[in-house]
Amino acid sequence: MTPSAYRSTPLQRAGIVGTVILIVAGLAFMGLELRREFERGRELRAAVERSHAARSELLAIFSLMQDAETGQRGYIITGEPRFLSPYTNAERRLSVELPRLRAAYADNPAQSASMRELETLIDRKQQAMQAALSARDVSGREAGIAAVSSGRGKAAMDQIRIVVNRMVAADAQALAAATRMSDARTARTERLVGLVFLLLIAVVAATTILSWRYLRTRRILLDEVQATAARQEAIFDSAIDAIMTLNPSGTIETMNAAAVRMFGWSAEALGRRDIAILMDLPQNGEAGFVSRLGANADGSLREGLVRELTAIRKDGAKFPVDVAFSPLPLPTGIHVVAVVRDITERRRVEEMKQQFVATVSHELRTPLTSIAGSLGLLAGGAAGQVSDQAMRLISIAQSNSQRLVRLINDILDIEKLESGQMTLDINPVDLRDIATRSLDSVRGFADSVGVSLDLVEGPPGPVMGDADRLVQVVVNLLSNATKFSPAGGVVSVTVMPEARIARLSVRDSGPGVPESFRARIFSKFAQADGSDTRQRGGTGLGLAIAREIAERHGGRLWFESAPGEGASFHLDLPLATARTIDVKIDGPRLLIVEDDPDAAEVLRIMLDQDGFDARVVGSAGEALDAVDNEKFAAVLVDLQLPDADGIGLIRTLRARADTLDIPVVVVSADVARGKARGRSLEVLDWLEKPFDQDRLRGAITAILRRLNVGRPVILHVDDDPDILTVTAATLAGMADVRTADSLSSARAALASWRPDLIILDLGLPDGSGLELLPDLGEPGAPTIPVVVYSAQEMDAVLGSSVEAVLVKSSASLTDLVRTVRRLTLRNATP
Repeated sequence: MTPSAYRSTPLQRAGIVGTVILIVAGLAFMGLELRREFERGRELRAAVERSHAARSELLAIFSLMQDAETGQRGYIITGEPRFLSPYTNAERRLSVELPRLRAAYADNPAQSASMRELETLIDRKQQAMQAALSARDVSGREAGIAAVSSGRGKAAMDQIRIVVNRMVAADAQALAAATRMSDARTARTERLVGLVFLLLIAVVAATTILSWRYLRTRRILLDEVQATAARQEAIFDSAIDAIMTLNPSGTIETMNAAAVRMFGWSAEALGRRDIAILMDLPQNGEAGFVSRLGANADGSLREGLVRELTAIRKDGAKFPVDVAFSPLPLPTGIHVVAVVRDITERRRVEEMKQQFVATVSHELRTPLTSIAGSLGLLAGGAAGQVSDQAMRLISIAQSNSQRLVRLINDILDIEKLESGQMTLDINPVDLRDIATRSLDSVRGFADSVGVSLDLVEGPPGPVMGDADRLVQVVVNLLSNATKFSPAGGVVSVTVMPEARIARLSVRDSGPGVPESFRARIFSKFAQADGSDTRQRGGTGLGLAIAREIAERHGGRLWFESAPGEGASFHLDLPLATARTIDVKIDGPRLLIVEDDPDAAEVLRIMLDQDGFDARVVGSAGEALDAVDNEKFAAVLVDLQLPDADGIGLIRTLRARADTLDIPVVVVSADVARGKARGRSLEVLDWLEKPFDQDRLRGAITAILRRLNVGRPVILHVDDDPDILTVTAATLAGMADVRTADSLSSARAALASWRPDLIILDLGLPDGSGLELLPDLGEPGAPTIPVVVYSAQEMDAVLGSSVEAVLVKSSASLTDLVRTVRRLTLRNATP
């Protein structure tokens, strides 16, 4: 025969496998049946015992009731207490037997119901017996016999007998049924046992075959296990990260080659030593290893644990590592796998990133501030008249420089948000004021594209927040709404306080947010279309930053949109109902008497930009009430008022002792007629509508002279000569600006003269500008106010040591002028 003859065919192999499976399944089935039979036998014996015990308990309870009845009747007839002994003994035993019987029937609903009925009848019988005994004790023998003869006790006893008999019969029936079922199952099991002997021969044969197959399979599996172990060991040793296994107490068991290279120890030298020799962890003590890691309260790793620790090499050098601890279940307990990654390079990259951000912040913001400021001065005519073509080029350059500033600010803001370095200066603010400031910032852009901005009238929205950051959010929403609205469209802003939030909503009249873009609208660098960046500008960072700022305030930023119907973006912030939003008044307070709300608002904004705080009233009567309650540095009066003539109001003010010398400026459309009638009223200046801001500043200069406010002297400390030049040109009309380009030159200047105000850059060649602050206080003299004007952002904690902080890229020269005027006027006003 050829060797192939001895080879089993696939069909034969299938038959063998099938036979073995059938025999094994049959044996398993038989074993299961035998086990069930034994269990049923035990259950039947237990049921018999329970049944006998329950019936015995029932009969015992009935016997006790009879004993109690016998004792009761003996006492009632004789009156002798010794006859009560059976009654007392029965009562005592019933209190023990009844709960025991109730527990025996707990899993039998029918018997439990009968048990409750039995207990009720027993209680009724006990009450009847007690009543008869009480009647015997109180009224004598005849009364006791009469109570017994009433039949109440007998009726209860008869019912008890019926219930007991029923329960005994039910137990007997249940036992008989269980016995019959057990007998039937036993017969079936006997037949199955017979089959077991017939299968034993087949089992022996099958066992021989299975043993051969088992040994063959075992050899194959061992080969596979060895191959798998070799592969895993190769992976373990070739891993870049250090990998160690630790026992539950934290001692080292194994480590790979990367761990040897990382720490400088050999695996043999570290065997059975505590992990604390390699990492800055508490030494092994009473606390478990997981507790030393600061894991959860139940002391388990569960899904794993990642910690940033300080590692220690053999030579004592320390370096930062990320360590991932994972559970390793073994028969000896839960061991730990520690994967260690050296993050020295990552730390170095992070530091380089922070240095890069600081460099970008200073080296890009500073020249951009010079460029934007110079272009602004050129556009404002500081260098004389320029041609229309040159003005268009200047406008293009100014627009794109501002766009570049916004791009840099967005990138730096994203970096600060991701690194957790953005700090918020939280104060009470009104969302309606935030909306007004934001609309003022965007109005010029909206006018240039033919879009109207509208703030819907409504109540204030008091919240707690960082006003500048909230303005940043709303300006972004308004800018986006303006970009996507068609020419002639309207962007509306509403502020509405609700139950727990104040909501600011911006609605545009654009095409709406595309369905495909909605899921990623708040993602970084997200654009609805690839062409949006070219068509409408922007980096796609604005909404991502805005949402993060909103969430840092404990609020949320969300939107609603329908295709073709525009979009509504909502900023929800927690309502600050328990606080009032205070307005800080630093400069002189002026009174504006003007019945035209629009004209009054324009005048108030112009004065605010020059550092004045103004109150607006619409009639002569309101003006007189105002001067009765407040003190004003000057009054600006319209001649045409609804309830009186402006000249008459001025005469009234001149007739009062408290307002006799108050400076008055007339703002009217009919100045000539007013001058003719009011030549003797000592009006400081006459402004004819419409007027520009330069004309108003002339009147303000007259007011300052009347208030004896001299020309302040300002020390500007900055190492950038272009910034010094642009700032000096901008402030030339209101102050004498002297400069210093380093800490040493600033200290030299302070040693020789005292400025009224200091504009301070933080990044100076010989140190930080903050080092100058301790030199500004002199004994007996007020501290010199400081405005930080720098490309670097100042820590909010240090912000309380200066009067104002302006970031060059986000604060315009107009903001600087307003801040300087406010502070100089505040210090000069008595």
